Amino acid sequence: MTDHHSAKDRLIARARLDYRPELVAIDAEAIERLPARADRFTHMSVGLSGHRAGRTAAGAAAYSIALNSLNFMFWTPTPQGMSRYDWRGEGGTNGLKAAFAHAWGEEATPAGLRRRLGSGEPEAVSELFGDIPLPKRRAHFLREVLAENRLEQAAAELMASAAAGSLGAGDAQRLAQRFPVSFGQDPYLMRAQLAVMWFASYLGEQGRAVDCDVCVAANYQMPRVMRSIKALRFSAELAAKIDSHVLLLRGSEEEGAIRAATVLGMQMMARHLGVSEPAMVNVLWQNRGACGAMPHHLTITTDY
Repeated sequence: MTDHHSAKDRLIARARLDYRPELVAIDAEAIERLPARADRFTHMSVGLSGHRAGRTAAGAAAYSIALNSLNFMFWTPTPQGMSRYDWRGEGGTNGLKAAFAHAWGEEATPAGLRRRLGSGEPEAVSELFGDIPLPKRRAHFLREVLAENRLEQAAAELMASAAAGSLGAGDAQRLAQRFPVSFGQDPYLMRAQLAVMWFASYLGEQGRAVDCDVCVAANYQMPRVMRSIKALRFSAELAAKIDSHVLLLRGSEEEGAIRAATVLGMQMMARHLGVSEPAMVNVLWQNRGACGAMPHHLTITTDY
């Protein structure tokens, strides 16, 4: 099995290569001024324990993998900026979680989702998840994840790692290798790491805490929150583009700079405050509403 630390080291090395302080700089002094509030740093509760899939660790692992194969881009470009995905009054990731729980159904296994998805055409995805962006890509990802018994095999690998006492970036790397279309195209393995982190959180809720060594930060909301608390400083030109809802190309130097600074800055914040990176991600995610109207950057991507 791939060692978690070496896999994570490769992700950090990629971030160092992409880091462009002239575009997005980490403000170490601002990070040093952050107050330590250990009571606020907990692992993310993702609700798997309350879902039928959470009755078994195998079901929860499969659920987390399949859900995170779809966990990207909840907005559509418009002349005014963007419109956000909504499912029955829940928006963004929360909308996806609610829609996915409905699509999974009452089974503890992926059988119901496979049955409802049918042949996996985009129309089936739209029927299950509503007016969700990029339905063709999401259908393609689900077909790969649900093919044969690959999802069950991937879930078994996560459980084996958990039984050994540790989950992490190595598990995310294996997900990317098993599902190269769904998870393997992102150099930061953001969604694959999130699948691992959410499963670790589920185990913690079950009283089976395991070490979780990941760096899941390279998305939309984390740099937005870190900009708002001055941990990241954006160049005037890049900030103006973000504030004006200008699209940044996937793989561009600007997008890479944002993601790299977020990963490295999050690691620095976690070390300064003496918490795990999953806990650091959780507290910033839970407080993203405090950013007010500050926009996030817009990139058409399936990475996050």
